[in-house]
This record gives sequence, C-alpha cells and structure tokens, in this order.
Amino acid sequence: MSDPNWLLSTLAQSAAAVVAIVGGFLVSRLVQLSSEKEGLRRRRTNAQDELKHVTRLFEAARGSRLANSREAFFGWVLDDLVKRDEDFDAQALLEKNIPRGSSFDEMVEYLNEIIQRVDAAIANVNAYLSGDETRDVTIEDLEARGMKVPPEDRDTYDSIEYNLLDDLPEKTYDAGPHGLLINPVPYLRVPPIESPAITTTELRRLDESIREEQELLSRRSMIEAEIARLSAAIDQIGKPVGVTSAVWILGIYSALGIVAPVTVMALFPTILDLWLAWMLVGLFVAGLALVVGYIYWYARRLSQREEE
Repeated sequence: MSDPNWLLSTLAQSAAAVVAIVGGFLVSRLVQLSSEKEGLRRRRTNAQDELKHVTRLFEAARGSRLANSREAFFGWVLDDLVKRDEDFDAQALLEKNIPRGSSFDEMVEYLNEIIQRVDAAIANVNAYLSGDETRDVTIEDLEARGMKVPPEDRDTYDSIEYNLLDDLPEKTYDAGPHGLLINPVPYLRVPPIESPAITTTELRRLDESIREEQELLSRRSMIEAEIARLSAAIDQIGKPVGVTSAVWILGIYSALGIVAPVTVMALFPTILDLWLAWMLVGLFVAGLALVVGYIYWYARRLSQREEE
C-alpha cells in the first residue's frame, strides 16, 4: 500500500470517536453515581443524628418509666416485706407485683434494695425499743428518744409502726392492792391510708411513661432500619456493576484502535504491508465488537432490573 496514512488515520479517528462517546456516557454515569452516593451519605448522616437524639429521649423515657414502676412497686410490696418471716418467697412476691411495662430483671435488683432498706429500718426501730414496750408506742415516740428517720424512708417506718409495733402487748394498769392488771381501752392504731386519687394518678403516670417509651423505641427501630437501608444502598453504589469491565474494554479498544494505528503510522509512514493493514482493521473490528457487545449486555441488564 503506497500511502497507508489515510487508512491508519481513519482507524485511529474512528476508534477515538467511539471511545469518546462511550467514555462520555461512562463518565456521566460515574458522576451520577457519585452524586447519588453523596445524597445517600447526607441522608444517612441526618438519620444518624436523629438516632442519637431519639436514643437520648428513649433513655430519658426509660428512666422515667423505671422510676414510676419502682414507685408503684415499692408501695405494693412494702407491707409484705415488713411482715415477712422465714417462709418469705421473694421471687413469688416479685412475680406477683411486677408493674406493667417492666421486666423481672429490672425489678429484682430493686427488690433487694428495698429489702436492705426495710431491714435497716427495722434494726433501727428495735434499737430504740425497750424490753417492756407496749403497742401504744409510735415512731414519733422513738424519734423523741433520738431515732433518726431518713425522709426517703418515712413510708417504710410508717409501715413498721402499723405492722410490727402494733403486735406489741397492750398496755396494762395495776388496779390496786388486789393485784389485778386491767387494760381499760385497747390502743387503736390507724393504718396509713393512701388516697385513691393519688393511686390513680400514679398508675396514669406509669401508663403514660410506658406509652412514651414504646413510641420512642418504635421510632428508634425505624431509624435504625433506615440507616441500614441507606448503608446497603451506599455500598451497592460503591460497587457499580459493569463499570470496571467498561473501563477495561475501552482501554483495550483504545490500544487496538488508536495506539496500534498511530504506532504503525510512525514506524511505516510510506509503505504498509497488506497483511499488517488487514490485521489493524481486524483489531479495530474486534475492539468495536467488544464495545457493542458490552452496550448490548448492559442494556439487557437494565431491562431485566426494570422487570424485577
């Protein structure tokens, strides 16, 4: 071939045009994926910030619910703990009085704490009782003798007065020279009474705290699921199907359709053997077939995804 430059330049220019077109679409797709990925990252960051906020609210609501549960539980078991004997079954008492919205594990530790407080209060009361004490003695009498009652344990001491001090013997009086002991009027101790309105308010407050905790728990679960979905989408975008193969195909086609003709043009500027010319044309066609095959495969894959 006397002047091979027209063939070589045509092959190189045609290949360059195909690479530019396909490469342009590829770059556009990568830019789109990058934009989508950045948008998903922003949404995930916002969701993570919201999750932190909701988690703080949930922990506060859980603490409030637990405090309300403990308050109700304390009132339900206090008298039983004060009156307990050697046959006392702590687990049975706990299982019977677990407040709504609370678990066995949450209350068992608190029950042990109440038992310790009750035992300490009983020991404190016994330390100020004399051997001939009668049932008309009160906590106020013991306080007058120097006993200290912590403000947070006032209900415990009131229960001790009603349940334990009331079991002391009645006070008797000497009737005179005949040696008779009489008890003119039995001592009547009024039990501590809690207003039904207070009980209703406590239960309503407990129900409200349970409802708030459950709502926040549900909201937190939804946000966690959304974060997991966004993370999966980000990972999927980070590994786009077909992009790596497209880059390889364009690289191969550039080498076969552009680099090879330009190299031959530089080495053989005036004369080109016929076999070499056909080889270059074959390389160009093979590279073009790879590009067309990839485009066909990618189009088929997109249509299949739309059908799914």
